[in-house]
Amino acid sequence: MAQNRQSAFCAILLLLAGCGQTGVRPRAISEATNLPRPSRLLVYDFAVSESEVKEYQGIMRQQPTIKDPAERQRILAHDVQEAVASELIDGLHGLGFTVERVARGTLPTGNDLLIDGQFIDVNEGDRLHRVVLGFGSGASRVDTQVQVYQGEERRKILAFETHSDSGQLPGAAPMLGAGAVAQGGVTAGAVVANAAMTGAKVYKSDVERMSANSADQVARYLSEFFAKQGWIRADQVRKARMVY
Repeated sequence: MAQNRQSAFCAILLLLAGCGQTGVRPRAISEATNLPRPSRLLVYDFAVSESEVKEYQGIMRQQPTIKDPAERQRILAHDVQEAVASELIDGLHGLGFTVERVARGTLPTGNDLLIDGQFIDVNEGDRLHRVVLGFGSGASRVDTQVQVYQGEERRKILAFETHSDSGQLPGAAPMLGAGAVAQGGVTAGAVVANAAMTGAKVYKSDVERMSANSADQVARYLSEFFAKQGWIRADQVRKARMVY
């Protein structure tokens, strides 16, 4: 019985870790074709406010070494910002462009392409609800808005959003039954202990991982637009996932 329950925990944790969704919502796209190929791609750090960062406060959180909540939010905001910048720049480099991460306010010159963005929601959700209840309860999520401009006049040629969440899978209560929960079969301590026993990877931050996944989708969506403009070959395109 105990072994079966441990196996169930293992399956739950692995599934919950890997079955979120991340994708793009198009908002506006230039109808212009055959735009001049940019000499550089300039990437701003996506704007993020600590007030938009909601950290997990539940019983499954380890005691933080930093006691000031405002400082923890600032660090988390910086971490998601870095995750996006790093993944996005890597993805764009792979398309054969000169890519520069520049300070906000840096103006494009010539045919430079400027990629800007903002985090509009960074929410760690409730890990206990995700593991025990599932079906989207306590979901973590990251949402961004992205704008792309070209040239010294900053002509907007693309606007879209990204969304990433931790998924809608059932949790332990539906899979193991309400009786197991009522009898203490599913507790925060049990979940953590079983995660350690089964070797399931525990991310430092779900929202960091989702931010990196979001940046990958940004690079993919841009590759599709770049190919339509004739800037890259068709075999360089990495198709983005659409979410609505």
